[in-house]
Amino acid sequence: MTLPSSGAISLNQIHVEAGGSSGTQASLNDADIRGMVGKGSGAQNRFNDYYGVSGAAPVATFKGRIQTTGNGFPNGTVSLSSGTKIVVVTLQIPGFKNTFCTLGGTSMTLAADSFNTNSNPNGSHSLIYYLVTSASGNQSITGNGGSGRSVGHIWEITGYDSSTPTTAVFSTTAANAGSSFSETISVSTQFNGVTIGSGLTEDTITNGVTVSNSDQLLQIDLESATNHYSWKDENTPSGTRSYVCTQGSAGTNASPNGTFHRLAVAHWK
Repeated sequence: MTLPSSGAISLNQIHVEAGGSSGTQASLNDADIRGMVGKGSGAQNRFNDYYGVSGAAPVATFKGRIQTTGNGFPNGTVSLSSGTKIVVVTLQIPGFKNTFCTLGGTSMTLAADSFNTNSNPNGSHSLIYYLVTSASGNQSITGNGGSGRSVGHIWEITGYDSSTPTTAVFSTTAANAGSSFSETISVSTQFNGVTIGSGLTEDTITNGVTVSNSDQLLQIDLESATNHYSWKDENTPSGTRSYVCTQGSAGTNASPNGTFHRLAVAHWK
């Protein structure tokens, strides 16, 4: 249970939230207690640092990939687990703009879309949709948009405090300096939260894409033209978290002075 966000708060409440037994001895410097707010041993530690803090850490589980065999949206099916969870769909869509995504016939909520600052209304973009659902088994995913090969990666988040992302960010840099083929996106994260990211870039063929601070990265090259990827970062620290997305080597279309990166991230606690 999340600690109060204001008013009186006791050491016993904090200790119980950290997993301790009510009424037992505790101090703010105990490893389990200070760990909830990312404090080091002996660091300055105040009761109001614990406002709104939860000891729970959400978990993101990859459930599958959908993709097109021709142009357009990657309509497909995913098998969901039982129980209530947040289903997150990351989309990497070249071409015509996407405007909706449904899961099992229910409209999903858009968390982030790199199209929002894209000067080309029909340019490539990454999106993140989410929906709280108790649906299980095979569920359809449908939508619109896309004039080239498109991909969707599906995740389930459990153990969360809030179904609404605490932050969501997009980045649409269209050219990178130097020869690193890299782009960075940063997001405000909460302690023990989870970030889900979506990326689309020029094809890399040889070594794929790497994403710093990611715990799991899924990617696929399509048509020797684009690389589509999604990642998760669990047990995040409190503060600003940066994800450096780097191509391993140049592909057919890649150029250090013209390689696009379309990035979007959303964070849950």
